[in-house]
Amino acid sequence: MNDVAEPYMVHDPREMAGQLINGNWIVARWEHLGEDEDLEHWTAVLRENCEELGVDPYVINIPRKSLTIVFNGALPAPTFEQLENSVAAIEYHRFLDREIGPRRLN
Repeated sequence: MNDVAEPYMVHDPREMAGQLINGNWIVARWEHLGEDEDLEHWTAVLRENCEELGVDPYVINIPRKSLTIVFNGALPAPTFEQLENSVAAIEYHRFLDREIGPRRLN
């Protein structure tokens, strides 16, 4: 699988952990981490929720892009191309100053 879905916003840490269980990964824009962009707190809350669900989160911070990538360490990691495409999609929305909305239900 090389395709990357259209990005969508998830705010609830438990839902994020659930997405990791399903093999999805998270690309978090630091400006969405709250008023203080508190990456340490955000990561701690996500890890806590992951622990409750038995998920081993693997966290990669990309300071020059103000992004964090998280995937489930117990599952095959996304390919470099998939991560590159995900980051490009997030950067595209950021460049256009376009908000990323919730997942569309069919």
